[in-house]
Amino acid sequence: MQKALIVFALLAIGAFASIPINAQEMKSLWSSWKMYHGKAYTAAEETARLAIFEENYKKIIKFNAANEDIKFALNKFADLTSTEFKSIYASGYKKINNRHAPADELVEVGGLPTTVDWRSKGAVTKVKDQGQCGSCWTFATTGVLEGWYQINHNTLLSFSEQQIVDCDKSNDGCDGGDPVEALTYTADNGVELEATYPYTAQDGTCKFKKAVAVKTNGGSKLVTAQSTNGLKTALVRQPVSVAIEADEDTFQLYSSGVIKSGCGDSLDHAVLAVGYTTVGNDEAFIVKNSWGSSWGQQGYVYLSTSEKINNGNGACGILSQPVVPTN
Repeated sequence: MQKALIVFALLAIGAFASIPINAQEMKSLWSSWKMYHGKAYTAAEETARLAIFEENYKKIIKFNAANEDIKFALNKFADLTSTEFKSIYASGYKKINNRHAPADELVEVGGLPTTVDWRSKGAVTKVKDQGQCGSCWTFATTGVLEGWYQINHNTLLSFSEQQIVDCDKSNDGCDGGDPVEALTYTADNGVELEATYPYTAQDGTCKFKKAVAVKTNGGSKLVTAQSTNGLKTALVRQPVSVAIEADEDTFQLYSSGVIKSGCGDSLDHAVLAVGYTTVGNDEAFIVKNSWGSSWGQQGYVYLSTSEKINNGNGACGILSQPVVPTN
């Protein structure tokens, strides 16, 4: 049991290369993991979930042995198959009706700062958790509005994802949506605070109260696509909503480091870029996810800034569809 607990601790932070484990130790590791993440199963589910957990453990051992710059761990998604993970957590981004925000006229400029991090400037709320609802697009929307509002009013507010899930009829609630459309909705209606319209992780009836809504944005614009400097230039000004592909093992079991491969540009998940920095030898965009703070690096992931990945669309497609609010 003691060895299993040690293994679990190492897996939790991705700080190992290869740790052999026998059947009894695996069961102890499984028990420790369930306790840590508050998981419980019926007798019928237990055997199947343990088998999936073992397969993910083997993947993690293999991935970590093959990678120096990125580490994987037995996080809260370790009891899910790849198919289940994709269906539940990486299917919430949908471009709606091929509509586009007005094109951004940002130009690629020299002299960009070496690091930008809006967390240190008080423009980013705590990491949130979308749960088993395909509402990532609402979290990317509130995140970019929270940053925009703080920059313009010097006050950080936490906005309501649930209002957008329930009330934005141009999108599909827990079945997915597009931050571009959501920013049109918030421009027309404003958005309530999370405290007055709390998140439930399920579709609900619209309960929006215009009288308590905050005026956030007047519209939106797309940032120059397939351009590292375009996204970095936008990030100097404000956090940016971005769409990525997150349905691969690289995301499901991510623990730390910079993702440079292991995901394509088939966009299925909306997140928030809050800056860029250098990690080891790699420059990376700092990305806030909506899977809770126990995933990744306290809820964040680092994606390479290279334009050479995915035919110019960037790591996991991050350069494909950046969008920001406007006044």
